[in-house]
Amino acid sequence: MQEPSVGDAALRELSLHLLDVIENSMRAKATIIRIAVIKKEGFLTLSVEDDGPGLPVTPEQALDPFFTTKKGKKTGLGLSFFKAACEQAGGDFALGTSELGGVSVIARFQYDHWDRAPLGNFMDTLQTVTLAAPDIVWVCHIESETVSSTLVLQNFLEAAQNNLLSGLRNFRQAVEAALLAADVQS
Repeated sequence: MQEPSVGDAALRELSLHLLDVIENSMRAKATIIRIAVIKKEGFLTLSVEDDGPGLPVTPEQALDPFFTTKKGKKTGLGLSFFKAACEQAGGDFALGTSELGGVSVIARFQYDHWDRAPLGNFMDTLQTVTLAAPDIVWVCHIESETVSSTLVLQNFLEAAQNNLLSGLRNFRQAVEAALLAADVQS
């Protein structure tokens, strides 16, 4: 039996698809990145929006697995794999312009679908990107049928008197509590 490769793992955890999209926003020099995790009406919706320059190509081109804007690469599989994961789990995928002016990626999955990959370690993904770029305005929105929380990293940094580690720790704890309250664990 063949051991799973790193590429296989990326397809099994939705948080790693989010990481790919967030890294695209960071590469595009976005100054605001809004991430949402919503569990409502039988669906898990994950979205990333930014205020970057937007897509340099049409959404159709961006979703073509044999197209990429990254120098030195010949394929752009990230978005097409994310879209396929949505469709495989009875959901849908939208790529377009964000209310913030940049790119919007919205991925919906039937929550209880047999083929929906687990969310994975969303908190590690969020902590990795916020620690790498604390100057970006990070907005995390968690929502369910009964709760809704919008958390902004910079508010936690200010409350911690700009102590990065304390602010990040408090932000992480607040996001974890929001995910728990929204019953979004996997």
